[in-house]
Amino acid sequence: MFNLDAIETHQLLNKINENILIANEEYEIVFINDSAMKLLRQIGPYVGITDPAEFIGRNLGEFHGSRQQEILAGEKFPHSASITLFNKFSAEIMVDRLTSNEGKKSGFILTWKDVTEFEETLQENRKQLQILDMPVIPLSVDTAVLVPVMGKLTGDRLELLEEKILSHSAQQGNQYVIFDFTGVSDELDAPIAFRLQQVINALKLMGVQSIYVGIRPEMAKSIVLNGLLVDVPTFNTFVHGIRYVWKETGFQLVKIE
Repeated sequence: MFNLDAIETHQLLNKINENILIANEEYEIVFINDSAMKLLRQIGPYVGITDPAEFIGRNLGEFHGSRQQEILAGEKFPHSASITLFNKFSAEIMVDRLTSNEGKKSGFILTWKDVTEFEETLQENRKQLQILDMPVIPLSVDTAVLVPVMGKLTGDRLELLEEKILSHSAQQGNQYVIFDFTGVSDELDAPIAFRLQQVINALKLMGVQSIYVGIRPEMAKSIVLNGLLVDVPTFNTFVHGIRYVWKETGFQLVKIE
């Protein structure tokens, strides 16, 4: 018959593919399993420790703020949280209290799931999305560009748009920017409309004229109902907008026989 009691506890903990640390009632680390040792080998140099075994005896308070220490001193367990150490290591941690067979409090067990690589991947994906979000597209008229706006407008997206279009206009000498809202079907609330107007005003100060095309019925209704001012030329389609730019710049479309 299989005898579980015959297997030592530390052997079981070392077989678990999770980062596990155990602390006593004084919050001093008394056990680190093999998986956690590998993780602490990376973190150690940031606190002057080269051998992860030297974490044994260190107080958890050295690595956690006052908020986490208050949680350890409380009674609400298990407790989970997301933490970041040294602005580099991201982790999902779970802390639970340990008790003896008689119900006496004997310490804490902490499991640490390292999500640093996952967070770095997310950050890189966000950067790539920002690059692709609302691209600035050159047109046949050298001084004009098209900015297709798609999806839900938010303050963060408009901030990114402002930074991108102002930088592009300064570098390329844009005189016209056509904002195409064909891909926006949501209503436009007052704060977002005001933020968009700030972008337009900043372009105007640089001598760049903004043009709106493709405003959908939902967006048009919300603009009217909120009494919002649209102080730019507006056209139903991009074709009408680019024809306006041609006219203003002295270009015309001529059919070649």
